[in-house]
Amino acid sequence: MSKRALITGITGYVGRGVARRLLEDGFEIIGLVRNGQDDFEKRVEGLRTDLGESEKLMFIRGDLTDDNALKDLNVEGITHIVHSAAVTRFNVEADLAQAANVDGSRKIFEWAKCCRQLECFSYISTIYACGLVDGEVLETRHHGPRTFANHYENSKFDAEALLQKEYGELPWQIMRVATIIADDDHGRVTQQNAFHNTLKLFFYGLLSLVPGKAEVPLYFVTGRFVVEAIAELTQHCERQSIVHVCHSQDETPTLGELLDLAYDRFSEEEDFRSRNILRPLFCDAESFGLLAGEAEEMGATVMSQSLGSIAPFAKELFTVKDIKNDRFRAALKDYRAPDPKVLLDAVCGHLLKTRWGKRAG
Repeated sequence: MSKRALITGITGYVGRGVARRLLEDGFEIIGLVRNGQDDFEKRVEGLRTDLGESEKLMFIRGDLTDDNALKDLNVEGITHIVHSAAVTRFNVEADLAQAANVDGSRKIFEWAKCCRQLECFSYISTIYACGLVDGEVLETRHHGPRTFANHYENSKFDAEALLQKEYGELPWQIMRVATIIADDDHGRVTQQNAFHNTLKLFFYGLLSLVPGKAEVPLYFVTGRFVVEAIAELTQHCERQSIVHVCHSQDETPTLGELLDLAYDRFSEEEDFRSRNILRPLFCDAESFGLLAGEAEEMGATVMSQSLGSIAPFAKELFTVKDIKNDRFRAALKDYRAPDPKVLLDAVCGHLLKTRWGKRAG
């Protein structure tokens, strides 16, 4: 029987990568594409340019914040669903996080109940759905009540709980993904996030204080690692399972190690050395909150915009999480973790060479 996968969030970094990978494995792909700043046709044109003109690739218009988003989508033949659509900004507003990440997920959960040939429903979550906790984080259900650094984390916790509590009949699996910092082990970066913004602030001397503790582990992965894992586990589904798509604590750099490596790498650049920039000092959450508040009052500056993406995550930099990935290791055929320092050095090298995307790579 032919395999047909619906992928939500196919215009996003992870969704597009998974679509490409499943196409290579012979899947028919239906991509759910929402209207945004560009119209539907332009988005589809971009996807076809990237993924190729294939008879096995089709797109349908749909925004999961719309109650009628799935009304024209035929369930016939759907064997797999990868739900990666979400607003992933750490500074997402509470109402948008609820509408897109929780209520939108409920819509796709409900629709999936009608897919009689469904073999696997892969829900893409985050390792930070556990919230502000220290110690071991297991590949099991998170129980509340909990506190969170931001509304994004909270919404992912709520969506996970909804799926587990009300949709036990679905062949679901939850994949909690770590922070993607590069496309692959070579350090190439095509999509920047709060991690890259923070390094930019350091390089240009715009951030003199760092929230957090030096010993906090930073769970970083590459896009290729994530895409390969999602595609493989989607095709070999273990029903009602939860896995952490990340590396273990002993394979993960700490915040202090990141700063050491970044500043050593920055110091190789003449323009950085000429500015005599000092390494930032660690500070408590309150002090950093004051800095972020002052920057926000300054208006739409580079610093305020960058701090705006960092501040909502800052509280996580005080929690020492031991993310367990035993089930993930056992399920993935060829698990391998890159040397974290080599990867970070490669990422810093790419960012410096391109000046955070301002120059040709």
